[in-house]
Amino acid sequence: MIDVVFSVDVDFKSANVLVLVADETGKSFVSEKLKMFFGTEISKGISEECEELTYGKIKNFNLVFDGKIKNIIIAGAGSRNKFSRSSFEKLGGYILSQIKSSESKVCILSNCESADNEPIMAYLASGMMLKNWSFDKYKSDKVPAKLKKIECKTGYIQFNKDVFDGLLKIVDGVHTVREMVTEPANVMDPDKLLEEAKALKKLGIKITVLDKKDMEKQGMNALLGVAKGSDKPAYVIAMEYKTDETRPSVALVGKGLTFDSGGLCLKPAKGMGEMKGDMTGAAVVIGTLKTLALQQAKANVVGVIGVVENMISGSAQKPGDVVVAMSGKTIEVDNTDAEGRLVLADVLWYTKQKYAPEIVIDFATLTGAIQVALGHEFAGLFSNSDALCDDLQKSATVVGEKLWRLPLHSSYEDDIKSDIADIKNVGSGRGAGSITAALFLKHFVDPGARWAHIDIAATEWDNKDRALSQKGVTGFGVRLMNDFICNVCSKNGGRK
Repeated sequence: MIDVVFSVDVDFKSANVLVLVADETGKSFVSEKLKMFFGTEISKGISEECEELTYGKIKNFNLVFDGKIKNIIIAGAGSRNKFSRSSFEKLGGYILSQIKSSESKVCILSNCESADNEPIMAYLASGMMLKNWSFDKYKSDKVPAKLKKIECKTGYIQFNKDVFDGLLKIVDGVHTVREMVTEPANVMDPDKLLEEAKALKKLGIKITVLDKKDMEKQGMNALLGVAKGSDKPAYVIAMEYKTDETRPSVALVGKGLTFDSGGLCLKPAKGMGEMKGDMTGAAVVIGTLKTLALQQAKANVVGVIGVVENMISGSAQKPGDVVVAMSGKTIEVDNTDAEGRLVLADVLWYTKQKYAPEIVIDFATLTGAIQVALGHEFAGLFSNSDALCDDLQKSATVVGEKLWRLPLHSSYEDDIKSDIADIKNVGSGRGAGSITAALFLKHFVDPGARWAHIDIAATEWDNKDRALSQKGVTGFGVRLMNDFICNVCSKNGGRK
C-alpha cells in the first residue's frame, strides 16, 4: 500500500526521489530549492539544464548526496491559465514514469499552488497512483513496487487530503477494471464476472441476476442466440445504487463478452487473444458503481450488463439466422462476429422496460471501425440528445478522457435493412461501421430517454504507455462516468 502524505514540510533526507514541479516562470524556484537541498554548485549545474518549464517537459538527474543516490525530477507545469485537474493528473503520470528505482519514497514540492488554485498536489498524487499499476499475478518473478511513500509539501493540507481521498476511490474503480480485463478468459468467464458483480453487495448495491430460464421468459433471443455456441452460461446482471432518488435516473449498460471468437464468422488467429477484453464495457459499469459506492455518492443509478461468450460448436448461431429480440423486432444475423449489438439489443430493451431511466449510457467495445476513424485518442460518442452530449463533454474535459461525437443520421438506416427481417446486424457497405452499429442499438432505446452510446473499442486497450496507464488496459470510462454522475447529472441537470 502506498502511503500518501500532505504536510507543510517534507523529509527529503529519507527520500530517494525529489520532484520539483514548476510553472513556466519557476526557474528561480527550482534553483532556490536545489540550492537549499544540495548547495550552490550542484544547483547551478542542474538549473542550467532546465531553461524551459513548458507543460510536460521533464528533466531527470541522478547524483550521489551524503553517500546515497538521489533522483531529481524537474517537471514543467506550463502556463497557470491552463492549469486543470486533467493537466496535473497527467503530469503526475509523466513523473511516475520517470522513477526508475523500486520502493521509492518521493518528495514533491511545487510553486504552482495558490489560494485560487485547484488542489494540485492531490491531482499529482492521483495521477501517480493511476499510472502505478501492473499485473504480475501469473509471473514467477514479481514486479517490485515502484512507490512506497509520497510526501507532498503544501500549504493547503486538508483541502488536498479531502480531494485525494475521493480521487483514491476512483483510482480503485479504474484498477478494478484493469484487473478484470487483464485476466485471461479461462479465468474471467461469465461465472467469474458474475462473482465480480456480486462482490458489490457488500458496498450496499442491490444485485439482480437473470439466468437462461429467466431470459427465455423475457424473450431475450438476440442475447441467447450469441450464447448458443458456448458451454458457459449467460447472464443479465442488474446492479442498483440509489442513494438519492430525487436525482435523474441513470442507467449504465455494458457489453460483457468474456471472450469473442467471432463465432462461425471466425476472427483471424492473430490478435484473437485480445478478445478477452470484449467485456470491458461491463467492467466499466462495475468499476463505476464501485467508485460511487466507495465515495457514498448521491446518485440514482442502475448498471445492467449482458454477460456471455461467443464461441463455436455444433449448436452455434449461423450467418443468415433470424432471431426475435425481446422488443419483438426481428433481426437477421448477417455476421456472427457482430454479436455485441445483439447482446445489447436485449439488455437495452430490458433496462427500458424494467427501470424506465431518464438517461441511458452504454459502453461497449463494439466496432473495429472506431479505431480506423479515431485511433486510440478518442472514444466514439453517439447520442439522440445534444444536451447529454454537452454534459458528457464537460466531464470528458475535466478528466481528460476524450470523446468525439459521430452522426446518427437517418440516411445510414438503409444499410441495416434486411430483405427477410426488420433489420440486420451489420451494414451493407464497407464504410460507417461504427455509425450503423450505433443506429442498430438505437432501435432498442426508449426515444423519450436521453441516450448515449460510447464505443470504447480503441480506447480501452493500447499497445503503448499512456499518460495515466501502462501498455494494456486503460480503464477508460470510469473517471468519465464518475464525474458525470457526481458533478454534472445533478438535480437541476447541470454541473453543481
